Amino acid sequence: MFKKILFLIFIFQFGFSQERQLIKGKVIYRNIDVPSANVVNNTSQNTTITNENGEFEILARVNDEIIFSSVQYIIRTVRVRSEEHTSELQS
Repeated sequence: MFKKILFLIFIFQFGFSQERQLIKGKVIYRNIDVPSANVVNNTSQNTTITNENGEFEILARVNDEIIFSSVQYIIRTVRVRSEEHTSELQS
């Protein structure tokens, strides 16, 4: 059975720019960091993985679709929004 995963994403200084900017975030499950999770910008096909602390950086712009996946966790998709915020997703 798939486990639920909580993604904590910090998105900084997104305006209405058409250029991709670096976003930083962290993937956690039940307050535990998720290392080696795949982070894919499905729009631009840029990819990265989370570090040992569950942190990641990836280039994105408004309306890009970011996909998070890791073994034994449900795949989650997030669309980048324009406002500065902290976003938490929980299934």
